[in-house]
Amino acid sequence: MTVFAKGIFSIFSLLILQSCSTNSPPKPSTKQAILKEWPTIKATVLAQRKAGYPNYDPKWIYVVDPATQRMNVISLKTGEIFETLRCGTGKLGLGIAHAQTPPGFFTMGGVRIAKNADSSIQTGDSKRGVSGIYAEILYPPTHPDPKLRGYVPNGVVIHSYNPNASEMLYQRRAQRKIGRIPCTTGCPVPEIDEAPRLVSYLKQSAGKFDPTANPNSHLQALINSGQVTQYQRNRLGDPIYVLNRH
Repeated sequence: MTVFAKGIFSIFSLLILQSCSTNSPPKPSTKQAILKEWPTIKATVLAQRKAGYPNYDPKWIYVVDPATQRMNVISLKTGEIFETLRCGTGKLGLGIAHAQTPPGFFTMGGVRIAKNADSSIQTGDSKRGVSGIYAEILYPPTHPDPKLRGYVPNGVVIHSYNPNASEMLYQRRAQRKIGRIPCTTGCPVPEIDEAPRLVSYLKQSAGKFDPTANPNSHLQALINSGQVTQYQRNRLGDPIYVLNRH
């Protein structure tokens, strides 16, 4: 039995034990959802090789679960979950209809990280309050619309935030809503206390920026001064998978 198979078997055994220990079956967990989706996840990763990236062999996958408002960083080799953190996203929170993060498969684009992941340092162009970390979510090369391949869907990125950027963000931070309620356009938003845990993974996972990305003068000054570092590689970034759990 492979290491991955053992890991999945352990998860499955734990779920069986949990269901037997209560009178009523537990609500589906993120682990159950991932187990159910894993064959699809692996197939979508392999599909990228046929789409023009024959050497695509990502290390990490970022699985976002809107039902639990969590992001999981998982090894694609073993299935082991390395990080689980609070991450507001999707239709369970604020948003504007089609501007919500759609479920499905994406890849990591370019990444910007503020020095020490400082949540007060802006990393998102003119998007006031987008700070700390910034990682684009791009449609993959297998997206059915060729015109959208490699582009950001609905302006969606993974980002942290500066609670002092607006009264709304300040209040939502004080009420501990960020991490449970997402960005107003559906971006996955890790809680600022937990966002630094993503930094090392995001650095490894960076692919290309959206071709339309063009930092404004303020952000460019932060990059030039070393306050913000950009990570971009001439490759397809690690996958991001948004579970369809609404």
